[in-house]
Amino acid sequence: MFTLSNNSNYGHKSVSLELTVKGIKGAFQDIVLYALYKLNEAHGYAIRNFINELLGVYAPSSGILYPTLRELEKEGLVSSTWRNRKRVYALTPKGREYVSTRLADIENLVNKARKAVNILISIGFLDLMEVIKRMWEQGIEIPQSVLEAIKQRIEEITRMLSSILK
Repeated sequence: MFTLSNNSNYGHKSVSLELTVKGIKGAFQDIVLYALYKLNEAHGYAIRNFINELLGVYAPSSGILYPTLRELEKEGLVSSTWRNRKRVYALTPKGREYVSTRLADIENLVNKARKAVNILISIGFLDLMEVIKRMWEQGIEIPQSVLEAIKQRIEEITRMLSSILK
């Protein structure tokens, strides 16, 4: 279990967020099952592309997608067959029933994820992450003074958003 706790003095109670690995993993499994529900059957690359289009900017890596598909197959929710040298995945009747009964919840999850991504794009967060990634790849360290300035601005934004919650 991951626990993030922020005990700051912004005039609000401390914030505590708990995420279990199973919760994150379960949400991703639901998105994979939803992709197969919409596609009927597909190979991994098509599932990956569907998820990328569905969420906007996230395309799962092979190291995440294929183990998830294997696990869903072990649970009896997905089946696979080889066709033209590609493994093709489809929902089993049990998998189709699972998605059908949770369809509204899964679509709500997808919509929330899309909204979150759109917010991150609109405020330039993904651009920031790309610059940080390029700096890391080039071995460039961010000076402490720059980190402190970024931290102060993030704290200011956090206070601004926290005031909306009140």
